[in-house]
Amino acid sequence: MRVLFVEGKDPGVLRQFARRFPHPYRLLYRPEQGLYLLELWGHAPEVEADALGLEGFRSWSFELLEEGSRLPAADARGD
Repeated sequence: MRVLFVEGKDPGVLRQFARRFPHPYRLLYRPEQGLYLLELWGHAPEVEADALGLEGFRSWSFELLEEGSRLPAADARGD
């Protein structure tokens, strides 16, 4: 699964961009820098190309290698 990150200072543009697509997303904020980071999961290839066209924003795409927790699966369920 690919994960796209888009960084910028305008949360409205990032929200508008993310809501154009059916993919799950999170919007993170770093108040010390006034910086927002959009994290969009399982995106289609054209989403990455559209992100590159956002003026004043930077974007990166990564392949998800692992997702986990420090607790064993049985403990995480409460078993």
